[in-house]
Amino acid sequence: MAVRKLEKSEWESYFNEFDKKYREGQIPAKEVQIEIVNDEIGDQVETWWQPLIGLAYDPKDDEFEVAAERHDHLIHKPVEVYVDEDVDGLKAVEVIQADGTKHIIKLRTPEALPE
Repeated sequence: MAVRKLEKSEWESYFNEFDKKYREGQIPAKEVQIEIVNDEIGDQVETWWQPLIGLAYDPKDDEFEVAAERHDHLIHKPVEVYVDEDVDGLKAVEVIQADGTKHIIKLRTPEALPE
């Protein structure tokens, strides 16, 4: 696995490209789980595994969005974005806000479900 930091100038194009390939079926279906980590709440799972609809960054509103089948998660004014990729593609995204809150977006293919 390789974790790398994306420059803010890359966010929109990176996630637009991922989203385009995902919607066209070039990337297999994914499930998403969202965890939030900060000093006040500790580590909390906000959304358990469910089908991913898409990922996007909107520079106009300065918001990162995770769209899932039963949940829409907005991250306002992110300051850092890290992606974890391997040969099979995107495995996780970590989005950090100015107050240090981390949003950890984990992705998996449905076939990877534990038995």
